[in-house]
Amino acid sequence: MAPRVRLHLLFVIWTLADPARLGPDSEGDGGWQQRGPREPAAVAEEERCTVERWANFSYAKFVQYYAFSRPVILQGLTDNSRFRALCSRERLLASFGNNVVRLSTANTYSYQKVDLPFQEYVEQMLHPQDPTSLGNDTLYFFGDHNFTEWASLFQHYSPPTFSLLGTTPAYSFGIAGAGSGVPFHWHGPGFSEVIYGRKRWFLYPPEKTPEFHPNKTTLSWLQNIYPALTPSARPLECTIQAGEVLYFPDRWWHATLNLDTSVFISTFLS
Repeated sequence: MAPRVRLHLLFVIWTLADPARLGPDSEGDGGWQQRGPREPAAVAEEERCTVERWANFSYAKFVQYYAFSRPVILQGLTDNSRFRALCSRERLLASFGNNVVRLSTANTYSYQKVDLPFQEYVEQMLHPQDPTSLGNDTLYFFGDHNFTEWASLFQHYSPPTFSLLGTTPAYSFGIAGAGSGVPFHWHGPGFSEVIYGRKRWFLYPPEKTPEFHPNKTTLSWLQNIYPALTPSARPLECTIQAGEVLYFPDRWWHATLNLDTSVFISTFLS
């Protein structure tokens, strides 16, 4: 019997539409990339990915080499084409534009919560991140909501098939603008999948506390602290592409940075 899944969503979206009647996604980016064709992305990818990336990886090897020791990027672990089609900008706005959603501040502890209509968030707040803004001035869509409101969307999500003994999966869904992200923090193990866009990750093992300010954004950290780090002090890092899944072990420090307007979902193993 599949484990019971509980959902914690800061901003998750449900739909009553049958995906079989929606047809294929007409745009490869789901309509989320609003910049001009010659306008560069707000942030570039890393020069070299230092997180191992595997395709068609076995569960036995995952447990033996990564589950309790280091992060890994897994390709082909899920097939979420149906869920991806439901998450396009046009479809979400058409179905849920008037829905009130809850946002958190983009600092390490995310204490402040703000409620506003989804359409207002998408049309007015998904602009590129201001590097001078503090984390508590930046609203981010990722986290906690009543899962029954989003059940008709999440029934089409196929979570990673890998699991850890004694854990229960909990979903968190998000949409965020280019240059946004969450500063360094840690919690239990989990998976993160990009649906649209790209997400750059920075990771340190539990025993290596990163140098960061909990109220400075990841973009600020990348521009002001990262360049001065010696090679030995730099984190593991890599950019996750749409359709890829990153696994992070228990208590690993991590920060994220969306290189484009991104749609993403995490499966926390609690």
